[in-house]
Amino acid sequence: MITLSPGLASGCFVLLAMAQRHRMPFERMRAELPRYERIDVARLLEVSQQLAWLRANDSGQAVLTPRGERVLAAATEPLRLRQALLDYVEIVAPPWLKLAIDGRKKVLTFAPNDIRQCLVEAELAVSYEPHVVRFWDELASTARGLRGAELNEIGREGERLTLAYEKARTGRDPKWRSVESNSDGYDVLSVADRDDGRAVQIEVKASRAGAGGSMHVTRNEWDATELMPLHRFHLWDVSKPQARLAVLPRDALAPHAPVDSGSGRWEVFELPFAAFAALFQPVAV
Repeated sequence: MITLSPGLASGCFVLLAMAQRHRMPFERMRAELPRYERIDVARLLEVSQQLAWLRANDSGQAVLTPRGERVLAAATEPLRLRQALLDYVEIVAPPWLKLAIDGRKKVLTFAPNDIRQCLVEAELAVSYEPHVVRFWDELASTARGLRGAELNEIGREGERLTLAYEKARTGRDPKWRSVESNSDGYDVLSVADRDDGRAVQIEVKASRAGAGGSMHVTRNEWDATELMPLHRFHLWDVSKPQARLAVLPRDALAPHAPVDSGSGRWEVFELPFAAFAALFQPVAV
């Protein structure tokens, strides 16, 4: 994974400015400029290309990309560093990015030292100036997008496991409803058993956090279960090579579900997998 530090970023900015003034092939840059303040120029070129700031034109010369021009156009070093950080998280999606969902303090406390130093030198560690707040809002927005994509991937993994499990249990091919529509209130449509064709609607929840995982049930998902006598929840623990499954009827979740009160109306509730720890069984699918 690419790392980013203030010194590395500064070296890249110098290299970008040089490429903007004097076009030359990458190999010539490596040969004529072997080091920049103790940093190998080959490393600077590698990072600048991986972050899509530099590319080779048809003649093999190093030229700035629109992204590289945007970085170089920033008026000050701190502003360049801010843009570099945004490019970095967009392209690399480093693990610490998820901390941004919880705000600046979390990132400054737990992010790698080089990243913290970048944030300090970019003048982002203090102040509530509008441009500083905008940076953290953009970082959090990127983190939420990454988190959403990860959760979607885990959810699809659970749904595939349910499809295989139901095929083995009933001998029939279940229908993957969530691919067709997100408004049905369930993910997979199966049947009661091999000799009983009654519909069984299945809402799938999956987690890679083991007993520390949790499920979120929306109002639509919960209300839909009232009209489906054989509805089931499939909870998949995919934290280990052999997945574990808990199959739960609506009645098992009902004691944990919220109720509307006064003028308030709930929209989603969270329930830990640990509440059903005794029901999980290893499944070979």
